[in-house]
Amino acid sequence: MIFTAGFKCTTILGAALVLSLVASTANAACTGPAAANVDWSKCDKSGVNLGGTDLYSANLTGAILVGTDFGYTSMRKTDLSGANLTGAHMVGARLIRAKLIGAILTNANMGSADLYHSDLTGAKLNGADLSGADLSGADLSGADLSGATWTDGRICAEGSIGECK
Repeated sequence: MIFTAGFKCTTILGAALVLSLVASTANAACTGPAAANVDWSKCDKSGVNLGGTDLYSANLTGAILVGTDFGYTSMRKTDLSGANLTGAHMVGARLIRAKLIGAILTNANMGSADLYHSDLTGAKLNGADLSGADLSGADLSGADLSGATWTDGRICAEGSIGECK
């Protein structure tokens, strides 16, 4: 009886140790510097100034990037799928072939951003500023553009899904 109870206690302590190590590894990655190929998936970088940095092919899936400054940042082939970029400053950012699948870009300022061949499938772009942005070849399937400022300066009508109406 004591052996069984001790075994259960050891098992629980072992599992807690493994979870602790996994959590500390994930937190360590979030504190790393901005760089190409960085893995900041599910990290909270809200309000951080990353303007002008090189985040080529970075993994930012599911990251919280509310109000983050990405002005003139190179984000070619970066994966921002499921990221929350509400109110992010992305003026002049280079998002060539970036993945923004299901990203929340509500009220993001993306003026003059280069989104050439980017995947914005299902993205929430409500109220986003896309004036002067390059969306050549971008996939906007299912993207909500209601209230967004389109590349030519007009405001997209409510219910603009996949295209600015």
